[in-house]
Amino acid sequence: MDGATNELRLVLSTPPPNWQPPLGTAPNNPIAILHASLEHVRDNGDERYLFLRTILEVLHSRGFLNDSASSAAPLSGEEEQLLFHCVTGLRHVILFRWDSFHSSLRTCVRDFLLNVGLGLSFIDSGVGPSGVVCLPRTVAMACLSGAASLWKRGWVAGNDSDGVQESEEQSYVEKMTRNAIPHMQRIGKGEDLFVYLNSLLLAPFEEAMQQHQQQQLIYQKRYIGTMSASFLSLLVGEFTGGNSSARYNLPVEFHRSCHRVFEHGNHGDQSGLDATLHLSMTALSSLVGYVLNNTSSNTLQDQSLMEFGTCIINVTFDVLSWEFGAGSNKWDFSSGANMSAKD
Repeated sequence: MDGATNELRLVLSTPPPNWQPPLGTAPNNPIAILHASLEHVRDNGDERYLFLRTILEVLHSRGFLNDSASSAAPLSGEEEQLLFHCVTGLRHVILFRWDSFHSSLRTCVRDFLLNVGLGLSFIDSGVGPSGVVCLPRTVAMACLSGAASLWKRGWVAGNDSDGVQESEEQSYVEKMTRNAIPHMQRIGKGEDLFVYLNSLLLAPFEEAMQQHQQQQLIYQKRYIGTMSASFLSLLVGEFTGGNSSARYNLPVEFHRSCHRVFEHGNHGDQSGLDATLHLSMTALSSLVGYVLNNTSSNTLQDQSLMEFGTCIINVTFDVLSWEFGAGSNKWDFSSGANMSAKD
């Protein structure tokens, strides 16, 4: 199951057509060729879906998908780098060619990246911070960042409509992605996203779990909770317009509109900012209660709990640092670019 992976490796090791190396760079420099080829695949829309198919193949071969027969195994350095480039490349292609993809496939990719980034795609394989295998943080955070970007792109009403009918090829790729995580959590609207994340953030503090489940499962819940808080920070960062590494190929008005809707809500819906603050404060309250009820030195020195708590506090800080009213003309979301430029 390594057809796409080998094909992509071959593409990335071959100079793209009419490519000229940068001044002072050797023509056969593998790093220069890699980045030039990545850009070429992205700019041409990855017509063979090599980015997504490679992600599926590598994660499956290493046991990081629920459909894998084996437990999760560590990635090699080359696989980690390849996955990172594939995830960021996939995000770029979908954002830049949004209307070329059916909404069903866009939603599937968004939910897939979120599930993988949170650790839900391989949690049944016995992962967690306590001496077992997790995805490298660079890959996990890239997945969460990609999911956050896709959520932002479709957040405002009308941005997630279908511009094309789903082709047979897109339907096949979508089916392959869904089959990779048979029980993948499918999320509809933004309010459903916050309800779901709230359950993941509070799961580590459930009394029944603390009393009856093994320590390994507690670590797993904390890991998922930590990544859920990290995702919320990334989501807020996307809507602020200043903390995103994604490019949307859209005018600055799009970013202002997203900022305004996330801050104030839309058509009676709760604002994303209020929902995020509610989640972080609820989780923070549960964390404080848990620490006060478990004052042993082992609890206070537990690395997984400290990481979880730090991420919850970071989300709260991100929300409280929000620049209110920045959706007006007083702030240029394109980070210094011309006001009419696309970002």
